[in-house]
Amino acid sequence: MEITLNSRLSIAYYLKERYKFIVFAIYVVLLAVGVAHHERWMDEAQAWLLAKDTSFEDLFLKYLRYEGSPGLWHVILMVPAKLGLPYFSINIVSALFASAGVWLFLRYAPFPPLIKILYPFTFFVFFQYGVVARNYCLISPILFLIAINYNKKLQRPYLFALQLCLLANISAHTFLIAGSIAFVQFIDVIKNWKSFDNKTRKHQLASLFLFGLVALLVIYVVMTPPDQVYAGYLNTNIKLIWFIVRRMIAGSLAMNEFSPYQVLFGSVSLVVFITSLVWFFKNNTALLYLLPLTLLSILFGLKYRNLWHEGVLFLLWIFVLWISYEKHSSKERKTPLSKAVIGSIALVLVVQVYWCINAFAYDINHNYSASYSVAKYLKANRLDKENIFVSGWKTISILPYFSKNIFFNHNNGSSHRFWNWSTNNVTSLGASQDVLDTIECLQPQVVIFASDHIKSKQKIELPGYKAVAFFKGYLCWKTGLNEPECYLLFKRDSCQYQEPEKIAYENKDANKTKKASDSRF
Repeated sequence: MEITLNSRLSIAYYLKERYKFIVFAIYVVLLAVGVAHHERWMDEAQAWLLAKDTSFEDLFLKYLRYEGSPGLWHVILMVPAKLGLPYFSINIVSALFASAGVWLFLRYAPFPPLIKILYPFTFFVFFQYGVVARNYCLISPILFLIAINYNKKLQRPYLFALQLCLLANISAHTFLIAGSIAFVQFIDVIKNWKSFDNKTRKHQLASLFLFGLVALLVIYVVMTPPDQVYAGYLNTNIKLIWFIVRRMIAGSLAMNEFSPYQVLFGSVSLVVFITSLVWFFKNNTALLYLLPLTLLSILFGLKYRNLWHEGVLFLLWIFVLWISYEKHSSKERKTPLSKAVIGSIALVLVVQVYWCINAFAYDINHNYSASYSVAKYLKANRLDKENIFVSGWKTISILPYFSKNIFFNHNNGSSHRFWNWSTNNVTSLGASQDVLDTIECLQPQVVIFASDHIKSKQKIELPGYKAVAFFKGYLCWKTGLNEPECYLLFKRDSCQYQEPEKIAYENKDANKTKKASDSRF
């Protein structure tokens, strides 16, 4: 049978693209394994409970402003939450979006095969923004859709504006990135203004105006009220700001906060950063990178940052590399500078694959959060029917496993199970003398202390109570343990209860891995 030219081309294309399907299949399988073994922690529970326990109106007009985050993730979660699907649905949703981002990268990114093979298995892409179900899982698919259509943004202004609007509604960080991209687009419109006819000019301005309206709406939604817990904090220490910015940029590339070789990998990150900047300036994409990087650095330095925000900087770096690399022909990509850039990307990805392997193995063999173990213990001993007093905001990680609020002092017994980040929230924190006195006065049958606001090695004693269970859980970060999510349970001596099975949640890596300085219990 004669094989036509089109058939030969189709076969050749299939053989060339086959590795992408294989890589994607491996990614999906491993991600499913990671999701199946992952114990959801407080931030995952908070988003789910907001989606589950609030109305659309209350979410946007009242509660999101305390979160400091737009509501796209919460709206998406409202679908499975309101339909009554189980709590683990949040991880399936996260995995779907993470997989979509990986597929877009494999299918459309202009990088050589080595980069495409490594990227899906890096720490932020696979674990932190894939296995862990947070709003950050939305960044890569939306950001990569923008990258795919970036060269056509002048021809498709409304599609481009829509994608920017979606990006702006993921988090405060992506809001700054979207605003920066829109500003760069505005400059491009001004540069090409004379070449546009009147109709094109109107469409360009209208699309930017549309994004501006959405941006104002986002600002209104996340504008923090005076009683928001973190709203009043502002860091003005220049040295500390500089330290934070350096650590965030280096940590997004190759520097590991828990490594004994921080100076070495910090230096590697510096070389990669400088090489990337040279490449961006050469390809006229420096503003696309430096403007959002500057805005994010200001946010991190002055207001708030945490380790997982490094992944935002990593994806921004990949995005701008995508845009700049796509501008070159295959011949131009063989210059010494382009080879250095690809080598830098490969080096960063290899390091992050190593981090990912460590985090993946830890999450499978240990508790990322002890909340699931606590929930099982409460159900097995029918303690969810008793009066339970809790202290610490991480106790809300337990609540999604129950159909209602089982803690009588949390939100004053309200049906709203999420944590209200308001100074008016009277739910107990820590194990201060005031909290212990309150417990002695109320005499609940069960007391649960979460690890937050408990001083390191603090010994808690409750007269008339017996400590019956201690559940360990730690958030793993790269090759270390970032923060604890542990729980200590007390019962009144007068209570009749079934002696629990001995639970041994030993942290086998405790002596091998550096813990964060705020370790509890």
